[in-house]
Amino acid sequence: MKKLFTALCITGALTLAAGAADVGTIGNSFPGDTEAQAQMLYDLGLFRGTEQGFALEKPMTRAEAAVMLTRLLGAEQAALVENRQHPFGDVPQWAAPYVGWLYQNGLTRGVSDAAYGADENVTCVQYCTFLARAAADGDDYRPVLSLGETEVTACDRAGFVRGDAVSLSARLLGAYYTKGEDASGVTVAQKLIDKGVFTKEQLKAAAWDVLPRSYARQSLHGADDNDYRLSCVIAGVPVVRGEQSEAVVLYTDKALNGLYGESQQDGQYVLYQIDPETVRLTALGAYAEGSAAGLVGRAGQTDYLWLHDSADGRTTLYAVRGSAMQAKLELPADASVGSWQGKNGCVLQSGGAFYRLGEDEVLPLAIAAGEELFAVTEGGLLVTQNVGREQTTVSAWRWDGEAAGSYTVYNDYIVPAEQQAYGEQLLLHYAPRLTGSDQAYLYGGAGLYREQDGLLVQVSAQPAYAYAADETDGSIVIITHDAGRRVEYTESAVSFLTGDTLARVSADGTVTRLLPTLSAGSLLLGQIEDARDGAVRFTLLKATEPRMMGRFRCTLRDGRVTVDSASDDILYIWGENAVYKEQERLGGLGLGA
Repeated sequence: MKKLFTALCITGALTLAAGAADVGTIGNSFPGDTEAQAQMLYDLGLFRGTEQGFALEKPMTRAEAAVMLTRLLGAEQAALVENRQHPFGDVPQWAAPYVGWLYQNGLTRGVSDAAYGADENVTCVQYCTFLARAAADGDDYRPVLSLGETEVTACDRAGFVRGDAVSLSARLLGAYYTKGEDASGVTVAQKLIDKGVFTKEQLKAAAWDVLPRSYARQSLHGADDNDYRLSCVIAGVPVVRGEQSEAVVLYTDKALNGLYGESQQDGQYVLYQIDPETVRLTALGAYAEGSAAGLVGRAGQTDYLWLHDSADGRTTLYAVRGSAMQAKLELPADASVGSWQGKNGCVLQSGGAFYRLGEDEVLPLAIAAGEELFAVTEGGLLVTQNVGREQTTVSAWRWDGEAAGSYTVYNDYIVPAEQQAYGEQLLLHYAPRLTGSDQAYLYGGAGLYREQDGLLVQVSAQPAYAYAADETDGSIVIITHDAGRRVEYTESAVSFLTGDTLARVSADGTVTRLLPTLSAGSLLLGQIEDARDGAVRFTLLKATEPRMMGRFRCTLRDGRVTVDSASDDILYIWGENAVYKEQERLGGLGLGA
């Protein structure tokens, strides 16, 4: 019997030290915060502080950036010994060897032929360009640093600080080194190890609770090494090598107390527990060939896994504590397994039934079979939605099963005349529903919601496909659309719902439209970058290549839209005057600044 078991959603990361605070605009979502990343770079000899410590909140001059970049490349000694010349007359003596080394190696240029701009504050764009030149050929930093223009622009708008430089430098360690058409397939961190700047042991010690760790069968040094042992990998470097290679790690990006692996060998399926520091394997059990397992979540010191035994066709939920496995629940045959991780434990959905997984018990939840569990909030509320043809009900439940708020949103979509024959199916397909959530809000066609004082609160029943909080007045700006409309686009063969106007939701719930009503198809909105000081910065979508979307970055102020820039694909297809043409089009719609 063919069985399908998929873990649909487990939030969280590996059980590492969570970052407490970040400094600057650039965020890495690494286990260690900006201060920890700065300490890691310091321990590796790549970063030094000031007389006041790391001073991560301070701006960085171009001279200071030259020193940091040289250290980050492991070239400080070479720069000091060689003391290469440069043509700039404004570089202080302490920075001259660094600027000279970078200049002679083609990694930096001046603001003019005779001036370096040493005392000017470096911008995010400039620092990212420095890093791109260090790791790859050319100035395009986006693929090198997995960085979007929105992130860079927001950083430069807020003011680039030393903390941003630290975050970007930490991110660079895991980027692939391709400079000079290097095809070795190694990261910048591995390249620095090869150069003797630090050792893999030093990287492990400095980055263990700072950079993300993954566990995989990985070669030691790029594609030329065929020794694929199970390893702990940090920044692309196997810092710990196991003795065995047969195990494949189960879902290493999920939040559990332990690490687990599996193998199919010698006619058996073996489930392992993996020691994170030594990568040693301990067998938890051996089962019939063709068996399978998956991770569900955690509750306190207990991990939960499902295991399908092909010998008897049963699928069982197991609790794992230490190295002991205990069967807790037999799951329905041929049913998918969905799970959601919360701070109080995990919620399991299988065969239409819901279960609360605690540290010592598995209890059924009195949630109706028609409900779809959408998310577990930061505070532990279980949020469900019941999507029907005419209405969608969004509800919340506390961990003990007590109701914590319920809201009904009606389906106002008007089925076009040419599609009337499919009316019932279309109404269900187009019904409003939640589609996204983060630590602050839940949002989608069913409105915008947040958790407050242990209850689910509806901020607005208006569709909200993206949002930005305006701290100046406590309002929230959303991407939405008028009643009866449905706005969607396709990118990379995936369909996304979005809106065609912006609205501001005030603190008292009043909704104010920020753009006039336009004919369908006039605007296609992507994301809201930020909303503050009376301005909203957002992106407009424009189809470029088949199934792809280009983006205009725009600013809305006083009802007028200014097109600030365009993505490369738009400029490539429509030319360097694409921004002007789009501004002209918006002017024709009565929106142009």
